[in-house]
Amino acid sequence: MNESGHALNGPHFVVTPSGDIHGESTENNLDLVRRITACVNACEGITTEELESGIVEDMRRVIAEIVPVLQSQNTNQQTVRNKVVVHQDR
Repeated sequence: MNESGHALNGPHFVVTPSGDIHGESTENNLDLVRRITACVNACEGITTEELESGIVEDMRRVIAEIVPVLQSQNTNQQTVRNKVVVHQDR
């Protein structure tokens, strides 16, 4: 409850720097703590300013664009290797 006696909505907990949870130990809270911990770990080395400016979305966009290119390149290299092996076996 808040100062005026009204029930507070949402999860109520504190996460320590080591990832421990203090407060209501519900399944939803544990899931949120797990997600927060994963996000903090994944963002190590990225500044708050970079996060606020949308660097994660930028990285996701670049990865989505480059993965098909790399997959195609890998397929082409494998095709060339297979042709070389066949040619050497003759």
